[in-house]
Amino acid sequence: MKELLKENFIKYFKKEPSYYYFSPGRVNLIGEHIDYNGGMVFPFGVTLGIYAALLERCDNKIRVISEKFNEEPIIFRISDEKKTGDFTDYIKGVIKIISEKLNKKFNKGFDLYITSTLPAASGLSSSAALELLISHIINDLYDLKISDLDLVLASQKAEREFVLVNCGIMDQFAIGMSEEDKAILLNTNTLEYHYVDFNLDNATLIIINTNKPRALVESKYNERRSECEKALAILNKKHDKDNLCSFNLDELEGFKDELGEVLYKRCHHVITENARVYEFKEALEKHDLLKLGKLLTASHKSLKEDYEVTGINLDTICEALDSYPIVLGSRMTGAGFGGCAIALFNTTDLNKIDEVMKEVKEKYKEVTNLELSYYVTKSSKRTGRI
Repeated sequence: MKELLKENFIKYFKKEPSYYYFSPGRVNLIGEHIDYNGGMVFPFGVTLGIYAALLERCDNKIRVISEKFNEEPIIFRISDEKKTGDFTDYIKGVIKIISEKLNKKFNKGFDLYITSTLPAASGLSSSAALELLISHIINDLYDLKISDLDLVLASQKAEREFVLVNCGIMDQFAIGMSEEDKAILLNTNTLEYHYVDFNLDNATLIIINTNKPRALVESKYNERRSECEKALAILNKKHDKDNLCSFNLDELEGFKDELGEVLYKRCHHVITENARVYEFKEALEKHDLLKLGKLLTASHKSLKEDYEVTGINLDTICEALDSYPIVLGSRMTGAGFGGCAIALFNTTDLNKIDEVMKEVKEKYKEVTNLELSYYVTKSSKRTGRI
């Protein structure tokens, strides 16, 4: 990969790069739509991600090529805070947040070539991967000695306050703190975390991309957040809790009529999904693959029926997968309404997996007229220089 990065950097900038970086995407094993409800999540950085080559400049300009988005360098000053509605907003946002955090002005720019193995619009957090990439570049170029955790927090703040996407912490945390062969059990309320060995023995986890355009994701995401905030306000008429994941099902039942059907279902998903995360951790530590599969399927059912964020594309894939005995379980991962699903296969034989996926592809195309893609992956190291 370094040779390819070097070759393409020279093509655009006529000089050799000084440094190379990798920033992974992320998959959440379980714990969906509860990172903004104070819940537990179980993500890891994946081996698909953003690769970059970099050369320092003597002036204050940034010139950037993102292979999938522009053929001529986009040029702006390192102090530029003007939004343009493209991927450079993530770059500008991270630089602005770090500059404000340290009360430090940056005056040295860089040439940057970016390419990605993450599928476009897949819900594998390419935006967070880019944010962490830039935060590490600035940290290294200026020898700021900011900790990995603080780079995670700065990246999230950039997305929330500059790009204006009210994201939770999970994506940036998974990408900025990931370790090889580990998954991260993260308490999104306290940021307490620990690593759990991600060893599937004779099983294989795959990512399936719906390849569906995700135009409605942001509006529906904000809608679900608003519903959860309304529900919390109702529950807190008799309680004083910080988040929905602090409640149990018995407490929820007492508010069923006042919440109404929709808000009750949203709360039911949040509370039961949080419980599934703990069960998943225990099953993973015990290498109980059957239990892992059942929990994945139960999570998808809850996201479909209670949280209503799956849609025909993801449901078609998961229903087709779950009809095969070799598939232990499957579910959507990410925000939903397209994006990706994950599936746990009770084999490491890629030929057998390919046979199943060929049939699933045909069923999926019959229903949606789209082609799905799939990838075998494992947990990756965090963002950093390579």
